[in-house]
Amino acid sequence: MSRLHDAARAEARGIRVSVILSAALRRRLPGSVDGPQRYALAAGATLADLLAAVGLDPAADLTAAVDGELAEPTTPLRDGAEVMLLAAMEGGAAAEAGGAAAEAGGAAAKAGGAAAEGEATIRKAFKGSQQ
Repeated sequence: MSRLHDAARAEARGIRVSVILSAALRRRLPGSVDGPQRYALAAGATLADLLAAVGLDPAADLTAAVDGELAEPTTPLRDGAEVMLLAAMEGGAAAEAGGAAAEAGGAAAKAGGAAAEGEATIRKAFKGSQQ
């Protein structure tokens, strides 16, 4: 067989990704279990495609990381990717807008609000899953 034919056959098989959901997201999904879950997707799938397969609205307010890097719905996925999904934290908008959380002088507000806190959470959780 030619390499071109083999490449087309491999692409037709699709990709498999591992997904880790935060506890808040697991509670939203019926029948969701603890620990990483595997999903099979078509080759060329994006994070939005994965969110739909998981049962989450691709426009949902959540933080996502693919292989430890923050990701957008348009981020392409590769075979074997590790995806971490976290529910948005309450109070983030107030902290970023200089609301009560920022006035209280919280560490999260000083570090850039909920976005910085969410990124740190993803990096810490991702490092923990690698051990």
